[in-house]
Amino acid sequence: MISKMPVSQERSDIFFEEDDLPYEEEILRNPYSVKCWLRYVEHKSVGSRKQVVVVFERALKELPGSYKLWYNYLKHRRKQVKGRCITDPAFEDVNNAYERALVFMHKMPRIWLDYCQFLMDQCKITRTRRTFDRALRALPITQHHRIWPLYLKFVRNHPLSETAIKVYRRDRKSVV
Repeated sequence: MISKMPVSQERSDIFFEEDDLPYEEEILRNPYSVKCWLRYVEHKSVGSRKQVVVVFERALKELPGSYKLWYNYLKHRRKQVKGRCITDPAFEDVNNAYERALVFMHKMPRIWLDYCQFLMDQCKITRTRRTFDRALRALPITQHHRIWPLYLKFVRNHPLSETAIKVYRRDRKSVV
């Protein structure tokens, strides 16, 4: 028999099943342990995708500065929309998750690169260009060499001659 119990009085929309109990207890004992949260996520991954998102969201509420949690959460969210039409509203939900992540992870080039690639895959030209520019402003100059190759690839793939010239000039300035 699987019974569902509310996690807390104020959040009656979050339920857990009996086999979640050890994970919930572990989280109560160690709410700031990334390892505990990731074990819980792994346990929930056999269930519905929505339940996994709920656990990730709870974990990120406790540990908003965890690169490991954000990276895995964003990877999970990208997987959820893979194969869908790019006009599906779920894509915008993932974009919003990236924006939330960047509030805390703005110094992490991998998050920027994944987000820019995700926007490129959605064919959002202006938003992608602006995101690349934000990445270059947010990251230390020592990390720019990680952004430029993807940015230049993006510019080459679109007929934006004036923009392309400006981007190439910026790249050359950063090299000198």
